[in-house]
Amino acid sequence: MKNNNEFLRRSRFEVIYEILSFCRMERQKTRIMYKCNLSFRLLKKYIDFLLDRRLLENLEENRYHTTLQGMRFLEGYEIIKETLKKDGDENSRPRYF
Repeated sequence: MKNNNEFLRRSRFEVIYEILSFCRMERQKTRIMYKCNLSFRLLKKYIDFLLDRRLLENLEENRYHTTLQGMRFLEGYEIIKETLKKDGDENSRPRYF
């Protein structure tokens, strides 16, 4: 039987983390869309959001890479995720109150 956490939707921060993590190496928009399991419309919103905040950079048409500021976001997110993790459960996601 599946864990209850597997039925929760991803948070906005989780999606941003996935995009930035995947784009540590230069990636095409289509690859990001498939890897992060996003619709094209939703991917465009996230990419625009990340570009606007300089967490992601557009190297050339439809090719993206995580910036230094984006790498700092990833480090911070990993610290928070580790802090909120339940003891003994490596893959647990924080429950929402």
